[in-house]
Amino acid sequence: MNYFQLLYYTADYGVRIYKQLIFIKSFLLPKVDAACNRFDYHPSKKEKDKIRFYYPLFNHVVNCETYLTIKNRPLSRAETERLALLSVSATLYDDFIDEEKWSSERLMQIFEKKISQANRTPKINVLMAIDDELKSIYTPSAFYNDSLKLAINWQITSAKQLDSDISLAEVLHISKEKCGNSSLLWASILDEQWTEKEKCFIHQSGFVGQLVNDAYDAIKDIQDGGYTYIRKASSVAEAKKIFINECRNLNQTVRDCSIPERNKIKTIRRMACIHAFGLVALTHLEKIDTKYARPIYWQNIKRSDLITDMDFWNNRVNVLKFALFLAKL
Repeated sequence: MNYFQLLYYTADYGVRIYKQLIFIKSFLLPKVDAACNRFDYHPSKKEKDKIRFYYPLFNHVVNCETYLTIKNRPLSRAETERLALLSVSATLYDDFIDEEKWSSERLMQIFEKKISQANRTPKINVLMAIDDELKSIYTPSAFYNDSLKLAINWQITSAKQLDSDISLAEVLHISKEKCGNSSLLWASILDEQWTEKEKCFIHQSGFVGQLVNDAYDAIKDIQDGGYTYIRKASSVAEAKKIFINECRNLNQTVRDCSIPERNKIKTIRRMACIHAFGLVALTHLEKIDTKYARPIYWQNIKRSDLITDMDFWNNRVNVLKFALFLAKL
């Protein structure tokens, strides 16, 4: 990939984001607002941002449109509608797991509509209403049902990352399974029969996406008491090597798929544009290795050393440079 080709993929992302924002405003927000008003549910600003913006935008443009790049087709309108509704449900499921510490059994009661009327909070009612909207336009497949259960179980398991004694290997395993199975959940709602090798690619893409997220959310994870590969690696330099190696593995999973060569190239290049941001963040965090004495007390690290500011031109230039690098792994 050269800079001219990189410009094409960047512009393509811009167009797709613009179209998705219009779709969210016209299709999703009226349904979410109607459900919240009906059950008198008032989400916090953080919840609103996830429900109305981050999840339906990211899962559509970054995740599922990338999965379908190996098929050389865009998302259909029907798939886009399903994904938008599922993104809202997934956001609320995450809140029940991360903030209210619900068990998988209790969450399944919501999914199967078995929770008693007396125990249905406004938030639960909104989740059920959105799920009903989804079921009105989509009949869940066995792949979808299995993927949902796996995604929920691994999200619950990820609570182990609050344990300071967790090992680097355990952190990586949990991150891979949690986000890999979440990615398979998104893929399960699409009108595709995925091969096992294609599922491996989707699973690995979720893992790399989590590694990118961990690099950008370093300060949030520290404040929340969580342990990611960045804190558990012997150094940020080691964490950076882990990231690059998993990007290399991701590219290989694409090459292993039985698809036309041009589809492989397009998929790898498209992903590189996003994952380059992770490498920018890790390059910024790498300064911690030399700036602070060992052992590193992460709570004492300056905010500016943990947050990657994309307003700086050197970071913007690095995104382009690293995208070219990752596309060639």
